[in-house]
Amino acid sequence: MNRTKVLLTAILTLALMAIFIALGFWQLDRARSLKELQKPYQEKPIVALADIASTQSNLSDVAVNRIVTFTGRYVAEFDAPNQIDKNEKSETWLVSLMEVDGGGAILVVRTYREAEMPKGTVTITGRLLPRQFDDRSEKKEGELSRLDPSIVSSLYPDDLYDGFVVAMNESVDGRSIELPRVTVEPARPTVPGYYWQHISYVVIWWLMALVVLFMPFYSRWRSKR
Repeated sequence: MNRTKVLLTAILTLALMAIFIALGFWQLDRARSLKELQKPYQEKPIVALADIASTQSNLSDVAVNRIVTFTGRYVAEFDAPNQIDKNEKSETWLVSLMEVDGGGAILVVRTYREAEMPKGTVTITGRLLPRQFDDRSEKKEGELSRLDPSIVSSLYPDDLYDGFVVAMNESVDGRSIELPRVTVEPARPTVPGYYWQHISYVVIWWLMALVVLFMPFYSRWRSKR
């Protein structure tokens, strides 16, 4: 009976220690991630949209913020009120739904001014960003309350790309379309808290592991007194 109790105590102690040590490493990883996010974003080479994203799947981390290029035809146009640009300026953005050559469709932020929707095949170069989850305005016909492909899914029968593209350049037959462009900061994943806050939790978790290791010896010492 005594041996069974000792064995169970040892197993429980090791299990709790493993949990606290793992939590410490997890918190340390969060601290490293937070520090990494504080570094300036480094642009990567332009890539074809279809090479890093696909329809019916969420944007991967490697796809977010990439400058992408693709061709297609605009099939619908919307206003997106109360959008915030790089300079913290709130404006209504002109957003079009583009049917991409090769299949699928994606939302494209074209400008913050009124502009005619180009006809025919358009070549786009722009930054790929994740969808918005919070409404920026009330839901109205012809407007997007947020930049989210799920809002336009009822208007387009085929598959949609996740996220949206902020156009840096549009061209038709090799001729660039001159428009004032929306400028945005690269999207940054968020890690809650502060660096030293995460480090303090690392210390706490690992101290808890030491306490768990010490407790059986302390109990035996108490019982002998």
